[in-house]
Amino acid sequence: MKLRHDLEHDLEHTIPPAGGPDSQWLFSAMTARSLAWVDAVRGGCVVDLASGMGQDTLALAERAWHAFAAQRGGSPAPPLVLGIEPSQRMIRFGQHVQRQRCRGLETANEGVVRVTGSPSAADLVRLVRGLGEEIPLRSESVDALLCKGALDHFMDPALTLLEIGRVLKPGGRVVIALANYESLSCRLGRWLDRGRPRGSGAGHPYYEPPLDHLTRFTYASIVALTRPPLRTRKVEGLSLLWGFSPWGRLLGRLPAPLQGVLLRLAGGIARWRPSWADVVLLVAEKAR
Repeated sequence: MKLRHDLEHDLEHTIPPAGGPDSQWLFSAMTARSLAWVDAVRGGCVVDLASGMGQDTLALAERAWHAFAAQRGGSPAPPLVLGIEPSQRMIRFGQHVQRQRCRGLETANEGVVRVTGSPSAADLVRLVRGLGEEIPLRSESVDALLCKGALDHFMDPALTLLEIGRVLKPGGRVVIALANYESLSCRLGRWLDRGRPRGSGAGHPYYEPPLDHLTRFTYASIVALTRPPLRTRKVEGLSLLWGFSPWGRLLGRLPAPLQGVLLRLAGGIARWRPSWADVVLLVAEKAR
């Protein structure tokens, strides 16, 4: 099946704005927890689906290589980390990011990232052009797959989940992070803006998906993504009250240590009540 996509999207809506301390906390927690759940799976092939500029792909590769090196050759071969991305333009950006981030990295013609002076890690990362609805991999060939902040851009999330289930090995893990548009923050934002006419000069409201988001996910629809052969292992809430202006103003008036205390407290509430969280992290595994 061939689906229509924007195959040449670039940096718009890809790099989050710097924002305030709540934004920094959210994006940091989203990355840290997503990578941690993928790290828990030790295997030969890890996929970063809709890899964009490849920051997470490279982070996964570095972690996988360190874990492999620590085994002192106990595994028959080093792991392979694949960044699958539909936009050739974003793949080129990703190659540039990798060159800038890692001294000594050289990108081969096929998109293989080679590490100067470390030939055993030469094929650790590969950037591949492909769609989530048509993942260009063999069935049962992937140990872990990450899809962070991207599934709501896809034309057909349900078909993508079927494809993920196809390519995962039995016992393989998928980690999905998505914005929750029925979060406590979104509901409070709509309440605060009640009666305010749309287009009043305030810009696109944070509590509604941007125009390039094709699906409006909520906690309920995120949890419903796992269907056989996938089964839910964990649902985590990340961050609370992101984008809600009174919360942002309060944080902005406080010194950094107090900001950290409040953000950690809010993060704890989000973990306790993930349906309120700004971002929901779903971890599922394929039945053995």
